[in-house]
Amino acid sequence: MLLRRAARRRLALLVPGAITLSLWQVCEALVPVAIGIVVDVAIIPRSLPMLAVSIIGIGLLFTVLSLGYRFGSRFCNSAREHEAHALRVEITHAALTSASLPPDRASGEVLSIASADADTAAQSFAQAGRGIASVLGMVTAAVFLLVADPVTGLVVLIAVPFGLLIVALPSRSVSAKAATQLEAVAGAGRSASDLMHGLRVIKAMGGEPWAVRRYEKTSDEAATAGIATGERTGRLAGLGALVMSMVLAVVLVVASLRLVEGQMSVGALIGILGMTAFLTEPMRALADIVGLFAQSHGAAGRIARLLTDIDSSEAVPSATALTSTDAAAETESDETESDNSAPHRGGRPTRIHIGDTAVDVRDWAVGEHRSVDFTTDFGSLTCIVTERAEPTTALLAALASHARGTSPDQMIVSPHTVDLFEGTIRSNITMVVGTTDHPVPAEVLLASGVDELLGLVDGGLDHRIQELGGNLSGGQRQRVALARALNADPSILVLHEPTTAVDAVTEARISSGVSDLRRASRSAATVIVTSSPAFLAAADTVVFVPANGQVLIGGHAELLAAESAAAESYRQAVTR
Repeated sequence: MLLRRAARRRLALLVPGAITLSLWQVCEALVPVAIGIVVDVAIIPRSLPMLAVSIIGIGLLFTVLSLGYRFGSRFCNSAREHEAHALRVEITHAALTSASLPPDRASGEVLSIASADADTAAQSFAQAGRGIASVLGMVTAAVFLLVADPVTGLVVLIAVPFGLLIVALPSRSVSAKAATQLEAVAGAGRSASDLMHGLRVIKAMGGEPWAVRRYEKTSDEAATAGIATGERTGRLAGLGALVMSMVLAVVLVVASLRLVEGQMSVGALIGILGMTAFLTEPMRALADIVGLFAQSHGAAGRIARLLTDIDSSEAVPSATALTSTDAAAETESDETESDNSAPHRGGRPTRIHIGDTAVDVRDWAVGEHRSVDFTTDFGSLTCIVTERAEPTTALLAALASHARGTSPDQMIVSPHTVDLFEGTIRSNITMVVGTTDHPVPAEVLLASGVDELLGLVDGGLDHRIQELGGNLSGGQRQRVALARALNADPSILVLHEPTTAVDAVTEARISSGVSDLRRASRSAATVIVTSSPAFLAAADTVVFVPANGQVLIGGHAELLAAESAAAESYRQAVTR
């Protein structure tokens, strides 16, 4: 299905490619016919005028032949490259816009599918025109043979389809082997990605030998699968060559017998022998194309399964975010409810509504028969504290799902995991690559604590960052990521534990800076999931979700001073 869809969107290139390549193949098929005609009308009669005309005709034939191959290959190769690019973009877009990858899909595997599988799937488009041209070339040869000698032509029409059927039968096994190989390559990519992410920890623990053994194992599995695919593909190519050689042998024997019986002229014999020799090329090309299409089919199947898995993983989170109109209607109906930890109303998903003056979160499930409603006004900061991880995960999934349906200037959910990219501090903050003059506001540098980092590195904002930020400490990476989120200046900013890797003094400075920067805009709301006392003290509202019991909503000082079991749990949760 994926290949059929891809073929439909590449018709503008595939159709002219198939036509021009068919013109090339038909002209190649006519070369032995032209030679036979020259022999009959110019060489045997010794006619110089006809010889001159024949030379001009053959020159024109080869001109059309050459141009047909040139432009046909260009069209088909262009279709392959455009489709490979489109598949890579589609896979990458699906992965990047997903709140999280499916649990059994690691980033390294997605990278492998977006590169190797996309290229393998698209290679069929470079061969599609060639396959059509090969079939038309064989049809041309068969028509000529039928006209030149019906018996020989009939043999070709029977033997060639039979031979192609024999070659096509093992193609499913090649497709299966190719899919296994690509899965093994993806596994090796996944292993390499995991090891690179944890390289510092591995080196610190002296785990290099274990890491080498682990990658050697996955790499050997990929190599073994590749050898198996190559062996099966080679067997298919060998079978194709054997079958086609037997077909050609039968055609030659029949043509020779017809010549002995005096049923054809010398020119016809030359044409038949040349045409028989010509048949070798399209026949072998078709045998190779069958194997390549089998590999493309296997790669396309893996891509389709990945996209389906991502869509399936999105089915549940995507239900958590309603449209603004729907959410507004639901919010109005709930405004009379005052209990912030009301029983979970019918298992409804978490609803996010962005209004003109506030962000409303409704029906956030925090436990069995418990849900929470809270509001964050624009110009204010709300902190979320939970005793269990599950409610936090559910809330972040709901917020991230809603953010995907908005623009980055409206809502951004910045995860706890920090991802930096090879480039500079400036490019990682502004997300603009290749420039050294893109400004970063001084207040963003101050609020995120990056201003201190710039004094410790060479080049300031243009200090080079290695892949994954490997030349920065954990706290430095967190500050750059926080600066990136603040520089985007969305209307709603959601942060998840943005300062866990910095010291207490720096954390207090950052919490004050973030609070001042975000409050300066009366059209900006900020939600921070954290247990940091510095952020909690700076917050306008704190929402505390204990493992059991009543949910508390109020100021940090108010919750610390309260006298209840939930308040005691809060004090224990935020005390460091």
